[in-house]
This record gives sequence, structure tokens and C-alpha cells, in this order.
Amino acid sequence: MRVGMIGAGLIGTRHLIDFSAQPDVEVAAIAEVSPSRLEAARSLAGGRPEGVSDFRRLLDRKDIDAIVVSTPDYWHALMTIMACAAGKDVYVEKPLTHVVREGDWMVAAATRYNRVVQVGTQQRSGRHYQRAADLVRRGHIGDVRHVHIRASRNIVPGFTRPVDAPELSADAWDLWLGPAPFVPFDPRRGLYHFRWFWDYSGGQTTNLLSHDLDIVQWMTGMMPTRVSAFAQRRSLDGFGETPDAFEAIYEFPGFLLTWSSSEVSTGKWRGLELSGTKGTLSINRAGFEITADRLIPAEEQIPRVS
Repeated sequence: MRVGMIGAGLIGTRHLIDFSAQPDVEVAAIAEVSPSRLEAARSLAGGRPEGVSDFRRLLDRKDIDAIVVSTPDYWHALMTIMACAAGKDVYVEKPLTHVVREGDWMVAAATRYNRVVQVGTQQRSGRHYQRAADLVRRGHIGDVRHVHIRASRNIVPGFTRPVDAPELSADAWDLWLGPAPFVPFDPRRGLYHFRWFWDYSGGQTTNLLSHDLDIVQWMTGMMPTRVSAFAQRRSLDGFGETPDAFEAIYEFPGFLLTWSSSEVSTGKWRGLELSGTKGTLSINRAGFEITADRLIPAEEQIPRVS
């Protein structure tokens, strides 16, 4: 399979390494608006792939079978739809979309052009995730009634400088912005930090929650029906717009899920926890642990005055 890579940032570089390691994959071309990152990516791939600044050149090539989209979130839907229309299969990074409605358009494009589209939430292929999913589905922790997902760190007072400062031409910056509103060139909005601006992403909720929320939906076979959320930004003075404190409750047909994100306090616990009527399963990329509940009759759990 001949693959074209769009984006050579932090995640794009990881995908370039992983796809290049597959015996049945040839990385035929790389698209990246930053000249320095483009050359670094081509060098990493042995100098063999064609390097272009405009991703549309990859779609024009009839010899490319699939496209890997490793760009900021706001580009995911448009690039996926265009790739499908060009007859390419697509591997697109999470989150699948920037706004919900884009997902309908992507499904419609994949269906119309009969393409394979996969979103890179990454964790389902882990063997311990598969083992944990089997245990949950077989009722090992009972009926799932509560799920908790938490991501936390302390970055106060906030980010103040870009990860790198590429010199982009006016045309390259315009191509990077694409469907987003125009702003003057600002390197702080680029590599990694695009996540903290509403025009491009949604903070840690779109960055991290998508991984574990996908696992919950996969394990339980359920989708949320309602969601309520509250968020604030009070302690971060650096650049960016997205919240530094975020709390959400998702209502599923059989259970409630809470999402807690903090950029101002690390705390003691982070990860994914599914609680059922028999016990609790805690899981992350290092492994999982099941804690069984003690079988204590309800009447014996009433407080007594001694």
C-alpha cells in the first residue's frame, strides 16, 4: 500500500515512523507547510517520499492508495472528505471532528465513495484493553453504573512560548489556516499549542477525552444520550482560550459518566475507571486492575451508635 502523510508535527512524526515500519506500506509522499519539518520528515523516511507543502498534491496522485491525516482538529473533516472524493482510504487522527455535525458529513463521504476511514483513538488494539473489554462484557464487574475519566496537570501560569517558531510564508500560513478564520501569523498557534484555541480545537476535552470515551463506548456498546458541562478559565494567564477547569456528566442508557479535566492541579488520580455492581476496573495504557466489592448485606452497612 502506498500512503501519503499530511502533517509532520509531533503525532505526524510518530505515524510516519509506525507506518514506515509496516512491511506492506510505502510512504510515497509527505505534505507539511513548514519547510524545516518537511525536510526533517523526509530525512526520517530515508529521503524517499516526495515532499510538498500543499496536501492537495497528494490527492492528485493516482498511485497513492491511502491518506494519513495528522493535522490540527479543524482540518480533519475537510481533508477526510476530500481524500474520500479522490478515491483514497483515510486514517485520521482523533478527535474525528472539530464540531459534531462534521461527523455526519464524513460518514456520508465515506459511504458515497465506498472508502475505508479509520480514526486513530489508538487504544483498542492494546491487548490488555481487549482483555479488559471482554471482562466488562462478561459481567466480571457486574452491571456498569458509573464511569469516571480524569486528566490533570498543573501548568500555572500557562504557556508563554511556542514549541518551535517556523518561518512560514504568507501562502503557507494561509494554507495552515485553511477553513479557520484569518489571523496574522502567530507561531504560538502552531505545533501542539493549537489545542488551546477554539478555532482549531477544544482543549484537553478534545485532546484527551476522545481516547477513553471511545474505550467506554466500545466496551459497553452504548452511546451517550445527553451531556451537561461546566467550564472556567481563571488561573492560566498564558496564551490560549480553552478552560483550565472542566467538569461534564454524560448520560448513557445504563450508566453515568463523569469527565474531569484540570490544568491547574495535578491531584492523585488520573485515568479511566468503570464501576459496576460487583467491583471496579481501573485502566490506562500501562495495564488494568480490578477491585472487587466486599459482599456486605445492605442492613449491615447502616451506621450504628456504639
